[in-house]
Amino acid sequence: METTVRLEYHLAEITCELSRIFGPVAALVPDGPPGSSDFLFHAGVLPIPPNLLSSDRILFRKLHHDYNGWQRADALWMYLSPQKCRELGVFLLACAFHHPAKATTLAITHPDSAIRRIIIPAVSLKLEDLPIGQTWVPFALRYFPAETEKFPWMDDCCVHDLPLFALTNIDDCVGPTDADWRERDTVRIWATTGGSLRFAELLLNAGCSWNRVREYALEGDAGFRGVAPMSTELRIFLPGGDGWPYEGDDVPIAGVQF
Repeated sequence: METTVRLEYHLAEITCELSRIFGPVAALVPDGPPGSSDFLFHAGVLPIPPNLLSSDRILFRKLHHDYNGWQRADALWMYLSPQKCRELGVFLLACAFHHPAKATTLAITHPDSAIRRIIIPAVSLKLEDLPIGQTWVPFALRYFPAETEKFPWMDDCCVHDLPLFALTNIDDCVGPTDADWRERDTVRIWATTGGSLRFAELLLNAGCSWNRVREYALEGDAGFRGVAPMSTELRIFLPGGDGWPYEGDDVPIAGVQF
């Protein structure tokens, strides 16, 4: 039985392109303890993200967060392993520093996931067609492992420096009916914003072996602020926490019986 489980695990990693492409870099990132060593992320050390890659090791639930009986916010619950946290963080940083000219799509292929794809929009900056005001793109990030909290950014930054998760559909044009809104299955993340870089760092820290925080709540303005204005809320669940619904230390492999 032990040999069978090990074989199935490797087969699952092969089907996860997120692991195959970004896992080698994630394995090089310091695991801590906090402040002990650093890692310099920049385009030279990160793979160029393909236009399309997939993972069956991330699972989303889609629901609402009701406040006081009269305020309702869109909410996503994301389940993933610590290893996948770090790989997802590296993926976001690769999109930020390579700023690809075409959109990058991470397909979420687990059949139980309510979200089918994460889209990182293209960064198409041209001198002849720049927006008004300052324009910038990320250059590098010096990362140190750091301690985290369930509500990570309640008091330490402007709301516009927080991540924005746009819950939409593949066409980014949701129709007017209730069914159209219920069928939203796509999340758009603008990787070059300061908030998305914060989110990538949080994922890297959440995946450290010494980290004991098993749940993160990124709430809107009705709760403990953790996302930018107009963003869908996000709750992250890791193995070992009270909110982790699975028996093992990873989301279940679709169709595999252990």
